[in-house]
Amino acid sequence: MQLLNNNLSDRVAKEIKVPAALKSSRSQILHIGVGGFHRSHQVYAIQQLIDSNPEKFSKWAITGVCMMPEDLQLVENLRKQNQRYCLKMSTPSGTEDIRVMNAIASILHSASDAVKIVNRIASAETKVISFTITEGGYNIDFDKSRFLIENPAVQADLINPDQPGTVFGFLAKGLALRKLRNNGPITLMSCDNIQENGHILKLALLSFISVYDESLLPWIADNVRFPNSMVDRITPVATEKDKADFERQYGLRDNCLVVSEDYFQWVLEDNKYGDFPPLEQVGVEIVAEVKPYEAMKLSILNGGHTLVGLLGDALGYNRIHNAVVDEAISRIYDMYVQQEVIPTLAVIDGVSFYNYYEKVKLRFSNAMINDSTDRIISGSSDKVPKFVLPVLQEQLKNSSPKKDITLLIIIAWWVYLEKEFNKNQMADVKDQKVTEWLPMFETAKGNGDWFISYKPVFGALAEHVELVNLYKAYMKVVQEGELGSLIDKILEKYS
Repeated sequence: MQLLNNNLSDRVAKEIKVPAALKSSRSQILHIGVGGFHRSHQVYAIQQLIDSNPEKFSKWAITGVCMMPEDLQLVENLRKQNQRYCLKMSTPSGTEDIRVMNAIASILHSASDAVKIVNRIASAETKVISFTITEGGYNIDFDKSRFLIENPAVQADLINPDQPGTVFGFLAKGLALRKLRNNGPITLMSCDNIQENGHILKLALLSFISVYDESLLPWIADNVRFPNSMVDRITPVATEKDKADFERQYGLRDNCLVVSEDYFQWVLEDNKYGDFPPLEQVGVEIVAEVKPYEAMKLSILNGGHTLVGLLGDALGYNRIHNAVVDEAISRIYDMYVQQEVIPTLAVIDGVSFYNYYEKVKLRFSNAMINDSTDRIISGSSDKVPKFVLPVLQEQLKNSSPKKDITLLIIIAWWVYLEKEFNKNQMADVKDQKVTEWLPMFETAKGNGDWFISYKPVFGALAEHVELVNLYKAYMKVVQEGELGSLIDKILEKYS
């Protein structure tokens, strides 16, 4: 049985929650990038809102837009199911909450529906355009905060503006038409997992339009808002096995199945224009500034992931949910957050950092997520400067006496790289710095003292003599024994 109509309540397993049919043909949200995360996160929130009062809130149903050629199959599958799909949310204890989602009213593809997409952007009915287009979709050089105007796809949109192919080509054409028709203000809302995502979206769009048609810029300044947001819900890709298991268990074939954890967080800056859905009614936190929440997430969750991944790999684990419940790793993570991270964070009214941490740690133990230590460790030359070093920099600024576990993370990273170098010249390491590292590890001959002086990652840390001395002392413990010896030493020191 497939999800093809609105009369499912009496035909599906009682465990599956089925919503009422939409009470309006209106769709005031246009969303670009209808991937798994969007369907587990934003659609989930809008679904809850509509379910709370279908007569009042069905107007906030979503028109989805897919941009990539590989999305054509998803568009076809969603249309066959009337845009309906099941969201299966799993708890760390193994229980499941399954709901049918029908908050996507229609689905479009840029290759076949370009005129419709432009008209939806321009329509007075559209009050919000939201985005999950991934970091690459913004076409930004993040190191230089620069829009890559030279990108061939961008140039094609500038040369042929009536045949847009990029997100920004569509936005520029649609917003110009919206201005011409005097169809009012609008909110452009990034829901991507990127720091200051609203600012990034604004930078990209304004950079494009300054070349496309700079006369549009004053209208955008007066009529468009770009709120920042922080989003969080772990959403693995649903595999064919997931779909087959779901059909076997519940008698329902869903080619658009989404699987996720049960945890949900959405922090949204109070910076909107015109009509906007009352998302605070379904648990979205509307705040004056998102940045403190981002700092909390980056250091406790993302930095914690790096800690658990590296220590887990060193102690023989290949899955995060197994590593995080190891007694030594669990205690180190506790101490890292309580004694090193939390003292560096700016207070957020009404937020307990420790309660947030406890939820994060529980989430990491969710076997459904089945995340690998290898995936978490990959790209560490990007992750460590973003997730770990800001904590260390605050510690140095405030002359904190406790920097031991932050150094442990750095040393554990070296241990991982040294192991991979000795195994097969880092052939399995997924990191952009591998080519640079190979001669350095060859020259060092197993000595890791140099690693903290590697400026492309650690900057000027080597100038802090006391820090470097502690690092070298801890590196000696590892090289005379193993990483477990250093973990034991720090546990004893912090106990």
